[in-house]
Amino acid sequence: MNIKKIATALAGLSLIALPVGASAHGSMKPQHGGIVTMTGETVIELVRAPKGVDVYITEEDEPLAASGFAGKLIVTAAGAKAETALVSQAGNRMSAPGLKIPAGAKVVVALTAKGSGAKTLASFTVK
Repeated sequence: MNIKKIATALAGLSLIALPVGASAHGSMKPQHGGIVTMTGETVIELVRAPKGVDVYITEEDEPLAASGFAGKLIVTAAGAKAETALVSQAGNRMSAPGLKIPAGAKVVVALTAKGSGAKTLASFTVK
């Protein structure tokens, strides 16, 4: 084979692998109308809802049981910082009932796995 054929074959193989690598960690599209970020292997969606704030946790498009985590939200707005506990709900949802996050606030979702103690932090800027 000449160099041109080898280069073409390698380029074709790399394009075949691209879609698999691009979605290996799961979708970054909001599933609940919120904003999404990824930290490590975990995808976290922050949703401002009429009754408070919800957080959804997934890994490789599979929901992680919220009951397996302790969590809190740290909200910084207008120079003030406040912490609010997250309450585990059914499935992969955690919530902070009654919490209102103003536009422009910076929010940190802090999760601790109950079994291993592993910590996950995700930062958001709310628009």
